Amino acid sequence: MLYPREDKENNRLLFECRTCSYVEEAGSPLVYRHELITNIGETAGVVQDIGSDPTLPRSDRECPKCHSRENVFFQSQQRRKDTSMVLFFVCLSCSHIFTSDQKNKRTQFS
Repeated sequence: MLYPREDKENNRLLFECRTCSYVEEAGSPLVYRHELITNIGETAGVVQDIGSDPTLPRSDRECPKCHSRENVFFQSQQRRKDTSMVLFFVCLSCSHIFTSDQKNKRTQFS
């Protein structure tokens, strides 16, 4: 297994083996990258029978996939500072999930 080591004289990152003398130069100065997948939780809880949930509000927004006007909607479950409120619509005809476009369209909720 190779471990990161800094070559202070040449200002570069190296990877070296602790059991033998093998050393190689790192292709990138990045040692570790922690990348979070943030879109997984946005539609958490969407199940096949979501349309039968009486607590979800209904909308007559047109589905971009099948053009049906029967859908339910809910707010994004993500709590991030860098995003605005996002509404997710679930079409009751084809189960397609689509989002609201707050800037260009007005939504009428029934």
